[in-house]
Amino acid sequence: MIIATRKNTLSIFIIVLLLLGVLIAAAGCVQEKPTYVVAVSPSFSPFSMQVQGTGEAYGIDIDVLNAIAEDQGIRFVYEFWDHAVIQSKLDNGEIDLITAWIITPKRQEKYLFSDPYIVTGQTIVVRKDSNLTIDDVLSGNAIIAYDKGSVYENLLEEHFGTETFNKMVAEKKIIAKYTQDATLYAILTREADAVIGTDFVLGEKLHQYSPLTSLGYITDKNDVGFVADKSNEELIAKINAGLANIVASEKYDKIMQKHHVAQLKDEYLVGISEENWPFTYVGEDGNLTGFDTESLEWIAEKNGFTVTYVNIPWSKNINAVATGKVDMWYSGMVITDERSAKVSFSTPYYAAGVGVGCAKNRPITKNNFESGTVVTGYVTKTIMGYWLEDQYDQKRYAEMVETGMIKEYATTSDLLNACLSGEVDCIVVHEPLLKSMANQNDIQIVSTYDTKNMCGVAIQNGNIPLQDLIDRGLADLEASGKRAELMEKYHLS
Repeated sequence: MIIATRKNTLSIFIIVLLLLGVLIAAAGCVQEKPTYVVAVSPSFSPFSMQVQGTGEAYGIDIDVLNAIAEDQGIRFVYEFWDHAVIQSKLDNGEIDLITAWIITPKRQEKYLFSDPYIVTGQTIVVRKDSNLTIDDVLSGNAIIAYDKGSVYENLLEEHFGTETFNKMVAEKKIIAKYTQDATLYAILTREADAVIGTDFVLGEKLHQYSPLTSLGYITDKNDVGFVADKSNEELIAKINAGLANIVASEKYDKIMQKHHVAQLKDEYLVGISEENWPFTYVGEDGNLTGFDTESLEWIAEKNGFTVTYVNIPWSKNINAVATGKVDMWYSGMVITDERSAKVSFSTPYYAAGVGVGCAKNRPITKNNFESGTVVTGYVTKTIMGYWLEDQYDQKRYAEMVETGMIKEYATTSDLLNACLSGEVDCIVVHEPLLKSMANQNDIQIVSTYDTKNMCGVAIQNGNIPLQDLIDRGLADLEASGKRAELMEKYHLS
């Protein structure tokens, strides 16, 4: 029995040694996983950022590379460096990879690039109240800030020419900052008038910097890739293979959604009012129609996307755009400072006056309205409230609201019914809407006011690709003659 026990013990001991050998070998395999050093910027939102306290790296680049590492069985270690020194670190062999570099022929002569993992364009950002145009900035009539060590330095030098560029730098008409946030802060403090940068970077930051807006693209869109030394072909090959795999799966799309990256889509949710004649309304056949509806669907067909309409009350439309519940509001919205503080607008596509109307069986004169002796109604959260406040002055307007001489209604239908029933004596709406009411209902026009309120498409601030798409679409609509055709069809000319 003793001998048998010793044999069993010996057998168990041998098995344990074998298992330990397997575990040690497995551990050795883990330790042998290829490790690469990646240089990232600590404040290059949304591509790369640094968690305060822990120092951990996060952002689009980190998530994409981590997904590639998992797919390819490799490991990335992230080090934070400013743009100004990253290139020299790669040249000296201190790092293996740089993230988020725009692929240019000049750079490709010296470095190896991965396949593009995102497409981006250069844009100009200014204060919303600056009234600057792209031409103003690119003609040198604005102080331009850029991120030091970025491709924008070369872009500005090529645009202005080396001699003029150096002169503008010396005169502080072109200023370099060490982070993109610093460039935007320079605009906010009026040290600079404009910032040049990438749409994804600046677009993401416009959610935070609401007083700023994009003027649109100044160059064609460019591919962005990961960059390594010419000798590191193996690393680039692994990145390309992993990138192809995560794009083919849902991982890539989930990363972009996680970081709220604004990309052009195949379908857009469009907020509208179903009672905003003649811009968007339900026709006799039960289908949505109108000047804005037909305009957008023409733009959509030309640019290969579809639209789904969402009927939203005026009291909630700006919030729906600002929070991303809809991609845009395209329904006769007047551009105002209050709205522009929360969203961005396309280029204006129509100038609308203000109209005052009343029921045909209750004739009201222009003098009755302007003297404030009749009960007046308007749709809440439209600009008509501000217009009435200007018409009567703030004090009197407040008194009229308090005494019920001015009333607000949630929808155009509610307002129209209040007018026809005698609940209010007159209504204040857009002039085109009033003309539609006069043609379709027992409403007559009391007076019109040539206020030239500019209508635009409301878009979430920072969604530069969509803003550019709509601006180009509106320009094409005009150039094609389609806008003039629709203006005549809906009696807007």
